[in-house]
Amino acid sequence: MAIDLKDSGRDVIDLDFEIPDKGVSTCRIEEGIQQYTNPTSGKTSLRIPLVIEDVAEGPESNIGLKLSHFCPIETAWGEKQLAGILSLVGLMDACAEKFGTEVDSTSEKFLNYIKLKLPDKLLKVHHDVRTDNKGRERPTVARFERLKKNQRSVSKPDESKGSSGAKSDW
Repeated sequence: MAIDLKDSGRDVIDLDFEIPDKGVSTCRIEEGIQQYTNPTSGKTSLRIPLVIEDVAEGPESNIGLKLSHFCPIETAWGEKQLAGILSLVGLMDACAEKFGTEVDSTSEKFLNYIKLKLPDKLLKVHHDVRTDNKGRERPTVARFERLKKNQRSVSKPDESKGSSGAKSDW
């Protein structure tokens, strides 16, 4: 295949990035975790890319769609989130063994470890859609949960058994 190297005359390119609808999904952490510094605020976050592998709540069309979680690693809240993710995917003990019980969340050695070890880990993710301050719709993560041991996906509640009106706790 060859690229056509001539000016299209267009002022925009629509990349057809699809935003997943609100739901609860099994997400796989992808490669490409990046440290990002906001040019306006100067705050540093860790961008964790996710891809939806399975859907428990929400449309099946969410499968294969992507979202990112931004973890503000220079704040106590961000450190708590990152520690929580490490715990949920089963990496906390290995991290503590390698770095001790306290580590600078912005250290290059720690971030390189995270970038190497987190990809391909699975999480149950509650996600929603919000409108950013520029009026664009963005996917957002509301909650992470641990998948049970050896569980590769979240399963939908068995609707054939009826419902007691209570929400399933999975």
